[in-house]
Amino acid sequence: MARRQNITIKDVAERAGVSQMTVSRVLNYSSAVKPATRERVQLAIDELNYRPNVMARSLARRQSLLIGLLYHNASSAYLSELLVSTLKYSRELGHHLMIEDLPETDDGTFDSDLIISRLQNLGLDGIILPPLLSRNEGLVGVLSELNSRLVVLGQLEGAPQIARVSFDDRGSARAMTRYLIDRGHRRIGFVSGLKDCLAGKARKMGFDLALTDHDIPLNPDLCVEGDYTLRSGVRAAEKLLNMDEPPSAIFCCNDDMAAGVLVAAHRRGMSVPKDISVTGFDDTYISSITWPGFTTIRQPIAQMAELAMTFMSGGEFPQDDDITRLSDKHVQVNTVEIIERDSVADLT
Repeated sequence: MARRQNITIKDVAERAGVSQMTVSRVLNYSSAVKPATRERVQLAIDELNYRPNVMARSLARRQSLLIGLLYHNASSAYLSELLVSTLKYSRELGHHLMIEDLPETDDGTFDSDLIISRLQNLGLDGIILPPLLSRNEGLVGVLSELNSRLVVLGQLEGAPQIARVSFDDRGSARAMTRYLIDRGHRRIGFVSGLKDCLAGKARKMGFDLALTDHDIPLNPDLCVEGDYTLRSGVRAAEKLLNMDEPPSAIFCCNDDMAAGVLVAAHRRGMSVPKDISVTGFDDTYISSITWPGFTTIRQPIAQMAELAMTFMSGGEFPQDDDITRLSDKHVQVNTVEIIERDSVADLT
């Protein structure tokens, strides 16, 4: 049969009478497929003359990989820096990077069949999954079955078979909170991440630990949930600054939300840091271009991208005191570095 240009993995699945996931497993040589099912899928592939992405096959012959970096929030400053760094290291290793958007459904989940169809047709040799996307267990499960060369950036619960590169979120948040306390701040607002985000939970834990270290009572009214966007930082700041006794400082779980706090403060005619101190997390470009630039935790995004590409290529990890191999599949970066700018008042 002559091959049609639009033959997809969905066509193969329909011809074989199986799911797209099963076809994907056959294409990726998964041992989870029964021999009879594998034979039926292979027959459908032959009948339809289906072939995975030609470019990926040619790259493979040159021992070069086609890596997919997935995302769903293009406005994120973190994502911008991750993209640049991943592109740099993939080029150095002779690989090629493809960026793919995964839109969420209305209920905040992802369409598994659509993901399988899109990504399988791209013929990706590996997938990098950034934070926030990695909080979705269903998505991680689909991707791990679709592609054995999956690397997750950030915290991941369970699934020890999946490679991951994480950061010491708890220790870093604890250090930033201590930094504020050492400068006389005791009533500190905290803008957290999403409740189901493990990195956000770790940062909240670090915040709480630092307060407890200094005998400062935990006040849930001073903790507001955000979603890592600038707009959520504005909303959180409005809530905190409307309190009868507002905080003297606000610590945000990422730089985008900290920038949102600055927006809310400026709208009120407040001076930073004279009237309110603000800190962020990540040290993305946005932390240095706002007015004023704000103090933040430096997350080594470029280093984490390099480690992800090392996982992807099966290379040797560098001997570094700041890098801990928690398992064969888990590397954690332990660097704790506060980048001081002009957003924190010294009240001592």
